[in-house]
Amino acid sequence: MSAAPPKTLLLSQDAGLLSHWRLALGRTAPGLTQFDALHNALQPGVTVWIDHSLPGLPAWGDPPWKRLLQAAPEPKVVYASSNPHNAQGMAALDAGCAAYCHAFADVKTLRQVRDVVASGQVWIGRELMQQLLSRTQTAVARAPQVADTDWANGLTQRERQVAVLAANGASNQAIAADCGISERTVKAHLTAVFEKLNLTDRLQLALRVHGIH
Repeated sequence: MSAAPPKTLLLSQDAGLLSHWRLALGRTAPGLTQFDALHNALQPGVTVWIDHSLPGLPAWGDPPWKRLLQAAPEPKVVYASSNPHNAQGMAALDAGCAAYCHAFADVKTLRQVRDVVASGQVWIGRELMQQLLSRTQTAVARAPQVADTDWANGLTQRERQVAVLAANGASNQAIAADCGISERTVKAHLTAVFEKLNLTDRLQLALRVHGIH
């Protein structure tokens, strides 16, 4: 019986970073040192972790990136930077990456990234998420105001309340304090909202609530 294809590919020339990633993602995760080697190494269901500092990494608009992000079967790409900033994260997400994170994040965080991406969702840090939500709110303020509550059909009154607060950038802790419930209950309400509205994250929720979807 042949071995199952690798579900994680690591792309970096930094031995220390590869060691850190393997500690979090699996000690047998294969590593590559050249971007050009990725295309031939892709397997169904693979997630590619790419080190931003890799020498020779092509620009987002260059054909090699397009070939990778549009390859069949479409790979999930985690773009990791040792010096992350919002502009870089926005560019990675715009290009089609499934996650943007600190390359040397702690093991727990890296595993969270892995699990979120594996479930088909997009993972970004709290600060970048807040910026995206802020941009959404700015767009709403500039757009004509048209009342539309169809998005809330099928939600309970509490779920609607939690959804609106989350869509406006409130943290779980702030929502819990505002509603007089526990953070665990907030998470349960958000899970129910995502399932009922067929959404995967807060950014999609913000777009739906504010009518920009």
